[in-house]
Amino acid sequence: MSEQPIRWGILGTGFISGEFAKGLKLVERAQLWGVSSRQAKNARVFAEIFQVPRAYDSYEQLVQDPDIDVVYIGTPNHTHKDLCILCLEAGKHVLCEKPFTINAQEAREVINLARRQKLFCMEAMWMRFMPLIQQVKAMIEQGAIGDVRMLTADFGYPLVSNSNHASTPEFGGGVLLDRGVYGLSLAYYLLGEPSEILSQASICASGVDEQSSILLSYPQGKLAVLCQSLRTRTSNQAVIMGTTGKILIEELFIMPEKISLSKFSPSTQAFPSPLIPLNAKQKLVAAAKQNSLIRSLYRSVLGLLKSDKVIVKPFAGNGYNYEATEVMNCLQNSQLESQVMPLDETLKIMEAIDRIRSQWSE
Repeated sequence: MSEQPIRWGILGTGFISGEFAKGLKLVERAQLWGVSSRQAKNARVFAEIFQVPRAYDSYEQLVQDPDIDVVYIGTPNHTHKDLCILCLEAGKHVLCEKPFTINAQEAREVINLARRQKLFCMEAMWMRFMPLIQQVKAMIEQGAIGDVRMLTADFGYPLVSNSNHASTPEFGGGVLLDRGVYGLSLAYYLLGEPSEILSQASICASGVDEQSSILLSYPQGKLAVLCQSLRTRTSNQAVIMGTTGKILIEELFIMPEKISLSKFSPSTQAFPSPLIPLNAKQKLVAAAKQNSLIRSLYRSVLGLLKSDKVIVKPFAGNGYNYEATEVMNCLQNSQLESQVMPLDETLKIMEAIDRIRSQWSE
């Protein structure tokens, strides 16, 4: 399979499937071969728009096509488990849109089947494969900010319509599965598995979580603070803070084109006790600090000396091509799992999601 084109099928014809189809055009040796939908007419329209050779009347027809090697699943959350099983039982490799499933038990079923069938399977957590996320990972491993102590990330913007699947319980809706999974995946990727998880959420009238906050703590004292919302716009940034510096992943942190590295200067400032009289030198320094002109000059000089390093790296296409490339590389190298998004880590994150939701009902 190393030199032959790899033919893709897509299940689902919504926005995400369209974006994946666009991204796939940039992947060498990838061919979008077929598409299917719950409604055959949607598959035909999608095929016409994206120049897909085959449109099927059902999901079952697509997975039974011997010409298709790997299937991308871009359907609503609650369908992921059953469609993964459909593909795997038909002998197809799978790339399933995030969240992989709606709970850990479903994820476990899919993972066990993929391993029994000896087929490739991966959660489509496209954020992990973005070039700057990969660079942040490398910078941390190389000690660019010393010992990592804290991570913060938030992801929020208002829904434009209540008909969105994210606001519908029966479709596996809610901000945790829709957006919170990104912050969790970033924290697991950069900090590892936490030892304790605490969370609070606001539940809206439809019954889904519309806002939530998550605190992850680690045995070494590290912390990750994650916030997500369907109701308000947040900074949509992530910051990783270490003992010698910090890395800012600018908006939108799930698909960044700009990061900045700030190095901390060793602090030499002393705060004398007010009970101990100042000497002549200390009095002179204290008086100078009260002068607005001197303070302004000091801040200007400090700004010039600040050692921020800004890295701008526009990504190719719409970004979905990177996760598709990972799948292609794994298949061409006979690897059944991705080292960047391994199945065991997908399962751990789904287990964390279960723990988080259980705290909301306590």
